[in-house]
Amino acid sequence: MNESLANLSSSYYVTVRGERFTCGDVTGLGPQGDLDLPGQVLTLTLDDCVLTDVPGAREWALSAEASSAEPCNVKIEEIRAGSEHPLTTWYLSDARPDSVTDHSTTATSHETRIGRLTMHAAKISPAMPQ
Repeated sequence: MNESLANLSSSYYVTVRGERFTCGDVTGLGPQGDLDLPGQVLTLTLDDCVLTDVPGAREWALSAEASSAEPCNVKIEEIRAGSEHPLTTWYLSDARPDSVTDHSTTATSHETRIGRLTMHAAKISPAMPQ
């Protein structure tokens, strides 16, 4: 592998209900859920998330604490430093937040930071760039 490519870091744009926020890392992505197995649950972990001026996405993410999370479709885009186009885009079907840790909200900047957001999805599908 080209050493300059190996040192490039990724960040992630997460879109929930038309509102986009950023995360420093996402684990659990992959072409999963294609077997249509009943009761299959796929788990993803989003770390170091920053939600600024996205009240709907914030409400959805924090609804894990109230056990009232509504499932929805979520888009996750992996962005490499210095690139304006996504490296990969992932589509999650029937995603719902399961747990939130280390979150804080700053009212003056309309910003919520979430240390870790764990979510479940029925299906994860990648859309690779052409």
